[in-house]
Amino acid sequence: MTPAEAAAELRAVRAGHRTRRPFTDDEPGLDAAWGLAVQDLDRATRVAAGERVVGAKLGLTSAPKQRTMGIAEPIVGFLTDAMASADPASLVQPRVEPEIAFTLARDLDGPLTRAEAASYVGAVHLALEVLDSRYDGYRFRLADVLADATSAAGFVLGDPFPLPEDLSDLACSWTVDGRTETVRPAAILGDPLLALVHLAGHLAARGETLPAGSVVLCGAMTDAVPLPAEVRLDAPGAGVVTLDG
Repeated sequence: MTPAEAAAELRAVRAGHRTRRPFTDDEPGLDAAWGLAVQDLDRATRVAAGERVVGAKLGLTSAPKQRTMGIAEPIVGFLTDAMASADPASLVQPRVEPEIAFTLARDLDGPLTRAEAASYVGAVHLALEVLDSRYDGYRFRLADVLADATSAAGFVLGDPFPLPEDLSDLACSWTVDGRTETVRPAAILGDPLLALVHLAGHLAARGETLPAGSVVLCGAMTDAVPLPAEVRLDAPGAGVVTLDG
């Protein structure tokens, strides 16, 4: 299947409010380059239809998830303004996960070091990402999930707060249907600023720029949970973000 054919099929699946078997079930040789080519076509189609790209997201930012997928680094997708107002009730198999997000203070237009990354952060947010895979039962390989915009479906940002001295150790309370656990941003590559470093390298390799003001979802602090659920993420000095699925 060509990238154009796959992109058209994923659009039809999404419009039909259904799922399908992963492409790699039939073509196991499909690779990351193929998946990104499909993703690029999907993004272009959304923009042509009137959506506006407002940021980027990283996925598979924990070592266990990377081992499961057989990769050694995160994956990258895109965010549009339509995702900022996505209704979970309109999705097929929605899940939600607690994240850290950045708003960029400067254009992300070249590779970064960890020491440089902080200067690109205009604000930090507690965030919720809503996922909705187009594949049966969230079963996919790397090429599939890249083609599917890394399962991106929606996001909710909390109020902005300044970058703390040690963001990785921020104790966040993650509450799902009244049950609370403590999660920390260190689950995101050991340091969420490294997500920004990885994104900068990804964009630079593709000759792309993410402008100032864009949102970057850095990755999940723990596993996603199925919706509907009442979820809440809060932390001292960082505010609160909620979603009633």
